[in-house]
Amino acid sequence: MKTKLYFTIALICSALLSSSFISAETNKVNDQQDKIAFSKIGGTTRGVTGVEVTGTTDGKTNVTISVMDYTGTAIVQIIGGRTSAQYYMEVDEMGYEVINIGTLRAATYTIRIILGNEVYEGTFVKETVGR
Repeated sequence: MKTKLYFTIALICSALLSSSFISAETNKVNDQQDKIAFSKIGGTTRGVTGVEVTGTTDGKTNVTISVMDYTGTAIVQIIGGRTSAQYYMEVDEMGYEVINIGTLRAATYTIRIILGNEVYEGTFVKETVGR
């Protein structure tokens, strides 16, 4: 009887331990994504407050932009590598956009996000794909 009890407790503990490892693995952040550090440029003290702008890139195909606590049109400009591109995204308290950078040349790019009269700017590197 005691053997069955110990075996059952050991089985339950091992199931709990293995499930915690599985959930930790699924919550793991993609190591292939690099964060884009944004800093606020210019603007006035009166305007958008508490806005959070974040971005990541895989360096090859996509740039992901997230804007929190803002409502309105966000203008996203990508400048560099002898080219520039401009995108618009509508934000209603929270906005998320994935921009394809696969056609851009390999270079260092400046990414600028304009929210009303505030400008957030960061840089990322587009890597060479293929040869």
